[in-house]
Amino acid sequence: MITKQFHVLGAQRGAISALQAGLIVVFLLVIAGGAVFFTGIWPPEEEPAPSVTTPPPAPPPAPIVTEIEELAPEPPPPPPPAPVEDPLPRLEESDDAVRDAVGDIPLGTAGQQYLIPGNIIERSASLIYLMAQGEVPYKLLPVSRPKAAFSVIDDGTQVVIDPAGFERYDALTRWLESLDLESLLSSLEWFIPLFKEAWSYYGEDPAAFDMGVVMTLDLVIGAPQIDLSEARLIRKEAVWIFEDPAIEGLAPIQKQLLRIGPENAQVVKAKAAEARGLWLSQLSESM
Repeated sequence: MITKQFHVLGAQRGAISALQAGLIVVFLLVIAGGAVFFTGIWPPEEEPAPSVTTPPPAPPPAPIVTEIEELAPEPPPPPPPAPVEDPLPRLEESDDAVRDAVGDIPLGTAGQQYLIPGNIIERSASLIYLMAQGEVPYKLLPVSRPKAAFSVIDDGTQVVIDPAGFERYDALTRWLESLDLESLLSSLEWFIPLFKEAWSYYGEDPAAFDMGVVMTLDLVIGAPQIDLSEARLIRKEAVWIFEDPAIEGLAPIQKQLLRIGPENAQVVKAKAAEARGLWLSQLSESM
């Protein structure tokens, strides 16, 4: 009986001890929880890994457009500078310059002799001026007058020019025919202002020189062709003149063309026409 009670008491004590132990555990947990609450000590929670925001992919770079600039056309090269001409000499000092300008042009003996005396431009302007008036300036011509006497045929009924006398002018005609007028005019073009200055010494407008040349040439070109076998001559003092007033009334330069004979006159007229064309062409280019 006593043994049985002993076992009951032992069992009760074991039950109490177990209960007490459980209470002690609970008490400790409460204390620990309060300490954590009031002190903030708490096992750190695992923070979620920060979300990594992947930026959107950058747009592809815009294609580089290289503008090809149109190259402006290169400007044309500047024109070459105009040749600097020597200053025009004074009229009274121009002889050497004129001789140099025409030095390479074949002028024949007559032409070379014409260049020997001084005042070349003044003499030439006088020659043109007098011929424009219809005169024959024998003293200014580059050739001398024929030495042979003027010959006529007198058959008892009429007196006419002897055709044999035409040959006296053959040398003059051949000389004129040989002249290179184009080269001559081109070489003298630079001196035109001096020719005009010399022309003004006659009281003429310098600008009228151009037409003075044309008038001279027109008188030569316009000389009539006449059958000299029918052109009677009469004596007047010491010279022969044409009986027909229409012929005698021609300008002296035109009557001189009759005396040199029709063949020579044709050559001289052709040369005058050539000179006229070249002169007018030169004038048009200078305007």
